[in-house]
Amino acid sequence: MSTNEAELHCEVCNQLTDHELHYTGRLLDSVRCTQCGTHVELSSRALIPAYALDLEQRVLSKPRRMLRRVARDPVGYLRQLPRAVLRQPRKFLSEFRGLLRR
Repeated sequence: MSTNEAELHCEVCNQLTDHELHYTGRLLDSVRCTQCGTHVELSSRALIPAYALDLEQRVLSKPRRMLRRVARDPVGYLRQLPRAVLRQPRKFLSEFRGLLRR
């Protein structure tokens, strides 16, 4: 799960305030106003099918992304590949657990 910040209009505060945007994979799963603490969360019922479609797109685009990285920096790519391969299952499980914990 990753977090970003953005300045958005809060309907509770009725002001333009900083908000924390929480992502699972590439999907926005919740937004929290830093001023009043209002927290809006998408339901797992909505997120799981969207996550499955996003995961499918990521898997289908992986060969093309890998080829681009190889073309850009072959030595760096080969040096980082073993760690990246080992990290992927843990990354996937972490994202999926984040969806199920909701």
